[in-house]
Order: sequence, then C-alpha cells, then structure tokens
Amino acid sequence: SVPVRRAVLVVNVFMYNAAINVCAKSKKWWEALQLMADMQSQGIPADTITYNAAISACEKGGQWKRALQLMDDMQAQGIPANTITYSAAISACEKGGQW
Repeated sequence: SVPVRRAVLVVNVFMYNAAINVCAKSKKWWEALQLMADMQSQGIPADTITYNAAISACEKGGQWKRALQLMDDMQAQGIPANTITYSAAISACEKGGQW
C-alpha cells in the first residue's frame, strides 16, 4: 500500500491579506470583514496591508462608516496608517456623500 501524505496548509497574514484584497476587488466588503474576524480568532495579527484591503472593500461596497471604524480599530491597536489607508477612507466618505 502507498502511504498517504497529508498536506498541512499553514494560513498566515499574507494569505489572509491576499484573500481580503480579492474581496475588495469584488466589492465583497462583508466577506472581507469576516476574513478579518477569522484572522483574529486564529490569533493571526492584522497589519496595515490587512486594514488597507478591508477599508478598500468597504469603500467599494459603499460602507463609509465601516471604513472609518476600521481606521479607529487600527489606531486603537497601534497599527500605522499610510497614504493608501487615508486615500481609501477618503474615497469611502466621498462615495458615501460624506466628503
């Protein structure tokens, strides 16, 4: 008999960031936020790239309040925002008629 090898997939922040980015491009903001919740439950810390992708997903989904909440979460966790963060948040507010 042939031994069966089991592949173990170790999910990390890079994989989550890629998946959240796909959600952003697909305007699936809810799924992006679900992935962030999954990260937290798995003990995988989000980074600036994670938040940028999630804020972008909210922006594309017309969820300006959620985008700003994500920025608040970033600040509370000491995760630095960058130009991409601010640009996506401003765009979310603009699309929501808040700018």
